[in-house]
Amino acid sequence: MRKFSLFAPLTLAACVAAPVGLAAGGYGLTWSKLSHETSYSTDKVTCAGCNAYTGDTACTTVLPVLCIKNDSSPNPGLVIDYYNGWAGGHIYQTPAVAGTTLTSLSAADALCASSFGSGYRMAEFHDGAGGWGWSAYGNIAGTSRFWVYINDQNANCWNP
Repeated sequence: MRKFSLFAPLTLAACVAAPVGLAAGGYGLTWSKLSHETSYSTDKVTCAGCNAYTGDTACTTVLPVLCIKNDSSPNPGLVIDYYNGWAGGHIYQTPAVAGTTLTSLSAADALCASSFGSGYRMAEFHDGAGGWGWSAYGNIAGTSRFWVYINDQNANCWNP
């Protein structure tokens, strides 16, 4: 353990701390799984209980990241609208991470790509061409909320 003297000058290195989530006081956006459509092998994910404007979950919370690969997969026949879109891809969840580790969109995208392969990135609020909820191919765990991002609000753990 390093000790500091009141009379010794501090260096920049002595003051650097681990990155912290900054969005709206340290909150990020999380969603949850609403349902699984077995006949189509699709999941519906939703903002239910979220705050898309300032974030809803402390960035110190440890949750999976929802990842998507938009590969233009055709809609298998789901009824869609603005609030329940089709994302045209496949979704998976990373192992749980603290939101504070999501220091940028590129860091989150890199986590998805390293976990699932090229083309995977962090899922976004508007991936279904509208907002608030969308479906994609997958069968993710529905036991907890998960990190997603929003591209037009400061509700991400990396936002000031």
